Amino acid sequence: MMPLYLLRHGPTEAAAKGAPLGRLDLPVTPEGRAQWPRVKEELLGLGIQRVLTSDLGRARDHALDLGLPSLVLPGLSEQSFGAWEGLPWDQVPEAEAFFQDPVRGVPPGGESFLACSGRALLALQGALDGDGATLVLAHGGPLRAILAHYIGLPATRALDLSWQPYGLTRVDAYAAGRGVLRFHNRPAG
Repeated sequence: MMPLYLLRHGPTEAAAKGAPLGRLDLPVTPEGRAQWPRVKEELLGLGIQRVLTSDLGRARDHALDLGLPSLVLPGLSEQSFGAWEGLPWDQVPEAEAFFQDPVRGVPPGGESFLACSGRALLALQGALDGDGATLVLAHGGPLRAILAHYIGLPATRALDLSWQPYGLTRVDAYAAGRGVLRFHNRPAG
């Protein structure tokens, strides 16, 4: 069994306005950066031995700041929302049609949640090694896909999982993709 911790990056200005960030590499807000030392202290007290993170700065920078062995995996990047990235949902004319099926819907120039889910799980499975406590510091889409996988939730329900900035989840991960959820979306720090 491997303790697998999942942490969403800190808050961003665009996300607070209800805009999908996708691959935009926007920073964590000043308030989020001020909160980071408390989050870091809590994470370092969990016995985490290694960190897997996205290549986007809002996740990667804090992951590397932990000072633990880290692996940057582009496969853990957020779902690409293509032409819609940074636009508040109420300014996206096709938003209503997209939300009819947000799991399979593909924004112009972007990717579906199913595609994001597949690449995130592939990246994770290729990087897991041993039983040491592991932290995945990434984004809402990939984290929902990973959690859904371990608790047996179909991808079509993964987007029903709420996940706040700096929300911390623990799954005790067993072989063959089975996991026991210990807690979910607990505020870290």
